[in-house]
Amino acid sequence: MPDDESPNEPIVDKSKWLCLRKGYDVYVDCADAAMCVPLTAEGNVIFIVEPDAMCGAPVLFLPSGGIEAGEDAAAAANREMQEEIGMKANRITPLGRIRPWSKYLSASVYLYLMRDLVPSKLVGDEVILGEKHLPFVSFEQYIASGELMDASVTTALFLAKAMLEREQL
Repeated sequence: MPDDESPNEPIVDKSKWLCLRKGYDVYVDCADAAMCVPLTAEGNVIFIVEPDAMCGAPVLFLPSGGIEAGEDAAAAANREMQEEIGMKANRITPLGRIRPWSKYLSASVYLYLMRDLVPSKLVGDEVILGEKHLPFVSFEQYIASGELMDASVTTALFLAKAMLEREQL
């Protein structure tokens, strides 16, 4: 949950997940998140298919979600994978930290490459319409076709590609 006391700007509205503040500009103060690139031994990325009110249609997304109070970001990433795709990773590689919409959103998203996947299911609160296993080597084609549009997702995929290329050196 956002910290009510951190910035000095007045609160305009607040919920469990975010806090809208008014200062020089209006911005949203919300909790950090973790996002995973789950890579199978066969070289596929496991995407989830989620409803998207903004697009008006289901979209491809990577397993992700909020980091609970006191939870490590890597542990949150593994928990989200278990909730959303029923897998956990035995090999977790940090890819970096991004701030989507950094001018208007306080949250950071911690990105991870998840490998050595094994079945492990936890109950989550997400609405998942399904999964799609797509070849990692083809992800740029899905971006070009408009099937993958989320900036955090595409950033995570490009960082995973760079990490895998460095490991091959």
